[in-house]
Amino acid sequence: MKNSFYLLLTILLITSCSKEDPANDLLMGTVEGTVYANLPGKTISGASVFVNYEGVKYQTTSNTLGFFSLEVPVGHHQLIIQTGDGKIFQTIIEIDITHNQTTTLTNLQSKLTQSGQIAFIPGAYDAIQNIITNSLGYTITPIGNGALSSLTTMQQFDAIFINCGAPDLTDPAAYDSLAQYITDGGSIYASDWAVSYLTGIHTGDCNRPLGFIPDTKLCSSKSGSSVTLPGTIIAPDFQAFMGTNTMNIFYDLNEWEIIQNFDPTYWEVVVSTNGLPALMLRKSDFSNGTSQGNSGNIYFTTFHNDPNNDINQDMQHMLEFVILNL
Repeated sequence: MKNSFYLLLTILLITSCSKEDPANDLLMGTVEGTVYANLPGKTISGASVFVNYEGVKYQTTSNTLGFFSLEVPVGHHQLIIQTGDGKIFQTIIEIDITHNQTTTLTNLQSKLTQSGQIAFIPGAYDAIQNIITNSLGYTITPIGNGALSSLTTMQQFDAIFINCGAPDLTDPAAYDSLAQYITDGGSIYASDWAVSYLTGIHTGDCNRPLGFIPDTKLCSSKSGSSVTLPGTIIAPDFQAFMGTNTMNIFYDLNEWEIIQNFDPTYWEVVVSTNGLPALMLRKSDFSNGTSQGNSGNIYFTTFHNDPNNDINQDMQHMLEFVILNL
């Protein structure tokens, strides 16, 4: 009787352990394609490609050539291609997947669509709008820095790019609006001298008036010289986008914003270099302290995009990453 009990128990255990996971019973097929920008022939790396099916997210990322291949369950699906959180750039495609078959998207189907609105403030030493329009094929609206005094005006845009050499921002209300804008989900990119739109008007030291980011969180000064610096890419998503963990950054003019110190618990380092605290910072969980929202991103680069396109390929690709992931 005792032996019969153990025999029955063994059979039950074997039966239980050999039972297949229902998820493994799904019939699968493949969808593949290449993610393109709005400019013909321009591919996009690091784009998220996914399908949501019965509570499961099947996802992949386009490689450095923009190509992706994704295995998903058989049936009709919405395939989503996006960069960042999809608020500014996202494409939704209806696809039908057949068992053990590969569905190849056309270049038109896999083109990344601009789904949000973006703006820029002109500056004497920067022209990131040229990369957005000429290199990627998307649209951007010029605004004056006076528009930053109105939260309602800012909220027409999902992201705002502030070029190096933009006029000083002297209205305290504008800094309050910027803080609220980011807290509520808007994103900001500030390059080089435009860090003053974050930390306040330049004074030559770490005691800047105005600003909405305290000097204790970020201090920089116009003390750089013309130089090319080797950069180490720290952020994993930027590494994947670039396909490397190193890059060269060219500073074409003197007096670029060298970061003197920053709070590493506040900022994420995207790119660093030997001998300096950081060359590029990002913050994705900003709050103005009075309300909690679905925060947008803040990007700050210590270099600028020269209006005469006096930047190297690494910097060009780096700025494309910022544009696509704000």
